[in-house]
Amino acid sequence: MKLKKIDDLAQAQEQGRRYLFPETPRINIGTSSCCIAKGALNVLNTLSYGLKSRGIAAEVVATGCTGFCFMEPTVEVQYPGKPKVLYGSITESDIPLLIDAIAQRDLIPDRAILRTDKEEHIICGHIAYADTTFDAAYAHIPELSEHEFLKNQQKVILRNAGNIDPENIYEYIGRGGYQALCKALSMNPDVIIQEIIASGLRGRGGGGFPTGLKWKSCKEAAGKEKYLICNVSEGEPGIGMHRSFLESDPHAVLEGLIIGGYAIGAQTAYVYIRDNYRTALKRFTKAVQDAFELGLLGNKILGTSFNFNVKIKEGGGRFVCGEETALIACIEGRIGEPRQRPPFPTVQGLFNKPTCINNVETWANIPVIIMKGSSWYSSIGNTGSKGTKVISLAGNIARPGMIEVPMGTPLHDIIYTIGGGIAEGKQLKAVQTGGPSGGVLPSNITNICIDYDVLKNAGSMLGSGGMVIMDEDTDMVKIAHYFTEFFAQESCGKCVPCREGIVRMCKLLDEIIAGYGSKNHLDALQNMAFPIMAASACALGKTAPVPVISTLKHFRKDYLKYITT
Repeated sequence: MKLKKIDDLAQAQEQGRRYLFPETPRINIGTSSCCIAKGALNVLNTLSYGLKSRGIAAEVVATGCTGFCFMEPTVEVQYPGKPKVLYGSITESDIPLLIDAIAQRDLIPDRAILRTDKEEHIICGHIAYADTTFDAAYAHIPELSEHEFLKNQQKVILRNAGNIDPENIYEYIGRGGYQALCKALSMNPDVIIQEIIASGLRGRGGGGFPTGLKWKSCKEAAGKEKYLICNVSEGEPGIGMHRSFLESDPHAVLEGLIIGGYAIGAQTAYVYIRDNYRTALKRFTKAVQDAFELGLLGNKILGTSFNFNVKIKEGGGRFVCGEETALIACIEGRIGEPRQRPPFPTVQGLFNKPTCINNVETWANIPVIIMKGSSWYSSIGNTGSKGTKVISLAGNIARPGMIEVPMGTPLHDIIYTIGGGIAEGKQLKAVQTGGPSGGVLPSNITNICIDYDVLKNAGSMLGSGGMVIMDEDTDMVKIAHYFTEFFAQESCGKCVPCREGIVRMCKLLDEIIAGYGSKNHLDALQNMAFPIMAASACALGKTAPVPVISTLKHFRKDYLKYITT
């Protein structure tokens, strides 16, 4: 079908709800990259074959990431009129038992972990899975919202992740997708930009620059031809939620881009995806194709005069390409090197035209702000940082996963409530936020919160949302060396302070770890760090010494263990 006018979306939404609530059992299996790595595709294929061979009518759906990375593969079973039930750590050997239960529309009581009776979806409102009364057999299963992992989370960006087939546009529409676009197309573009400014949304790519101000600058720039760019390249270790999110809910990003294009006056967006993100690339490509066929992309979108297209650019994904001008160079087919600013990309960017660059998570916020309003959005978070933040919780943590918390959430709550504390009952030693560019903070700072300015003042950064937990056995000198070596490899080499200085810092760390270091080495590391940060051309060089500076400051004893003179 082709949506020729805004009112046609209601018909597509009804079709989507038929997919979401079939008359037969629906089985959701998380199949993002983290799930696949733990055997989710084997579970999905074995279950699908087993049901088909026994003639059992059921819909087996490959969804995205549920966030429960600590108990993947996960299988969620939904019988019509009954609560959804989540099973975790499912293997192929569990499939016969699962098939028997589905055939009888029954439970596996000792394996059922959580149930969902209803859901308060932020776009489409109340969703009821169970009838007002359901079997007492479900009563012993804890409700989803009661799990410690979810208590302090607020699903705004991740509202659909794990609940929809990311390759089925109708399921996204069935849960309120593209309603924000319909609303935006009836608004004045300047009003949309004012809403984004009033929401307080800051760029989720790392710098935290106010998104609405960037949009305003691009719209007001001279020239009719403008571009949008979405960055889906996470080059840093310990982070993977942008890839996982695009694998789970690609249309949320696409809808945000279309709204942004309408507001800014751009007609083309480039989405830069690392070429090794094969699942994300496949699913986003499918999303673009389906949106075009449905009339949500292309010419005269939904019967209006607005034209908009999306082009996908595969790239090697070098870390330095997180810098805007280096990213532009890659898309243009040049070497990914940053250039001096000004002029800023909003004035002179892609193909020398005004360009607005935001990352995946930033674009995914846009439909929510348009639908719920800036006042609603700005009520979440704290004074300086509004909304929620998706975080990749990794390292020595009992419950690793992809989580979403309101800005202002204390680190203590993330580590000990959501994350379940340190793995194997060990003690917390350090937390690194913001990827390798972020500082390594000691255990006594867990009272500080998720906030751009708070973390910066503490000597770290929020960045794109990586959080690596380190236990008492972690050697902080080796941590500093690992990240410094990473920066040395990722430097584009264009400016001397970064190219030569980071390599020299890495060699000093090599000598310390090898037992040839002295206190002079520590002084040299300290004295080199600040000139490198001050004189480097881009953010890579300006932040590369941060892991060394922070570990020297908070964990000097770890360095002294290697030093004899």
